[in-house]
Amino acid sequence: MNLRQLSKQTKTTIFFLMCVVAGTLVYLVEIQKPELTNQQKEQLNQIVLSEPAIKSHVWNHSNLSIGIIKEQVADRNAFASSLCEKFDATGARGVAIDVVDVLKLQKSGGDDWDVIGYARCRVK
Repeated sequence: MNLRQLSKQTKTTIFFLMCVVAGTLVYLVEIQKPELTNQQKEQLNQIVLSEPAIKSHVWNHSNLSIGIIKEQVADRNAFASSLCEKFDATGARGVAIDVVDVLKLQKSGGDDWDVIGYARCRVK
């Protein structure tokens, strides 16, 4: 059976169900995006700045990208997870941390954001 053989009511029902599924997925993604207060972000910035391995960082809402020298941090996922533990202690939740090779990023002129480590801090 192909799409042309379906009745108009069946097509409408399928379209409606697809919209419900898409809307639910968007909702589930959006509720996991926490909004950090300015005070929380300042606390998190202090934590980031206190880490000598982090050479640069940038925020995109609740997503944090940190630039490190790849050879100086053996386990980048564990490093990002340790930041999450410190972030969790401040009450901030749901921050996603991407670890990127800062030297590779600089050499590419800011185009190569190859993620070499990642951690997602607790949501709740």
